[in-house]
Amino acid sequence: MDSPSILKTDSRGRITLPPEFKNEPLFECVEDNGCLVLYPVQTVRKFPKMSDISTTTLAPKWQKEEKEINEDTRPPIIATTPKSALKKLKGQK
Repeated sequence: MDSPSILKTDSRGRITLPPEFKNEPLFECVEDNGCLVLYPVQTVRKFPKMSDISTTTLAPKWQKEEKEINEDTRPPIIATTPKSALKKLKGQK
């Protein structure tokens, strides 16, 4: 996608994807200053050789967020409701 375009919603609030994304099996949606930005996800299936994978560097803000998320080693809490999750969280302490 060379130029940004505005995605319009139908009466139910659903977004119709641009033609560039109709054949994409996966894409990432990021909110940036109140705008949704769509990026196609590059998978290993698209690039059979590791040398074919393009390299991109994230912005420093994104790098910091990814580092915080990936270094989080807290055990998961499996619960059906937020209230039961809080009960389980209190029980762990």
